[in-house]
Amino acid sequence: MEDFGVIVVCCDQDYVFAKGACASIRHFLGDVPICLIVDGTFSLSNLEKAYSVTVINHLNVSNGVLREKSFGWGKTKMLAFWESPWKNFLVLDADTVIWGNIRKFANFQDYDFIIDRPCNEYSDEAITEYFFDLEKIEQYFPEFNWQKHRNNYFCTGTFFGTKGIFTLEEYVEILDFNKAHPNVFKYGEMGFLNYMIFRAADQGRLRLGQEDMQFIVPDFPSEHAKKRFPMEETGPVVLKDEANVVHWCGPKPTLSSSNPYSEPMNFFRRKFLRDASGTSGLAAEALLQVEDLQRNVYVYKNKIRKKLTGKY
Repeated sequence: MEDFGVIVVCCDQDYVFAKGACASIRHFLGDVPICLIVDGTFSLSNLEKAYSVTVINHLNVSNGVLREKSFGWGKTKMLAFWESPWKNFLVLDADTVIWGNIRKFANFQDYDFIIDRPCNEYSDEAITEYFFDLEKIEQYFPEFNWQKHRNNYFCTGTFFGTKGIFTLEEYVEILDFNKAHPNVFKYGEMGFLNYMIFRAADQGRLRLGQEDMQFIVPDFPSEHAKKRFPMEETGPVVLKDEANVVHWCGPKPTLSSSNPYSEPMNFFRRKFLRDASGTSGLAAEALLQVEDLQRNVYVYKNKIRKKLTGKY
């Protein structure tokens, strides 16, 4: 596929998983180009060297408005729509791995945007908890028919998109609205990106497709996930034509965790160490344990910072 690549979004505390995500991309998608959009300026030299990834961060984002307004939880990911190196792209959260040839869903001939198809029906309470406050959405955006899409809203950790599909002006308007009304849209970009996508689709500004392509790990028992995504010593056991993105959007996958089921991410984190430095065996296990410990420190420091600054 021409003019296409995969974008992984990360910050310091989830870089340990981003390396696994990139290793899974190389495992299943070969030499497809990879870009990391990073909130922070820490070194990614080992990932750049191993997989020839492109890095976009505070230092090289080209648009000044985006540099000023679009970094941080719920905003960094949005840079893809204006700063992507390619016209068409797959966006992944760092805490994901690819399982199979996910490119089979990249039907940009018929669609500008391809998103996950949720397996659950949403109650009003669930929409208010995860996406947007329904009373306030009707108050501030009365033209938006949220009921029409009530069972189509999706977790934004995985999607195929097209560069330039949204105007910068409408995005800045959303950011300014969020700043003035911080409790209308929920969970970072999840609420307002769903709103932007379905509003644009209703207005005929984008062609929207939906596919069953994202497995939300916290939504299922660990035993179910283990059966759905079986692992052998040599790697994933993938059924013919199976394609999915495994997403740990709740509790994170670490070497020591059995709940959530973590073996796919553990395998690809080990693969990254082999690819980047030839490290394996006990040395690799020790390095990964250190990474998990360092991540815990990052998470703790960030929680303290957020409490002190009030910035989330």
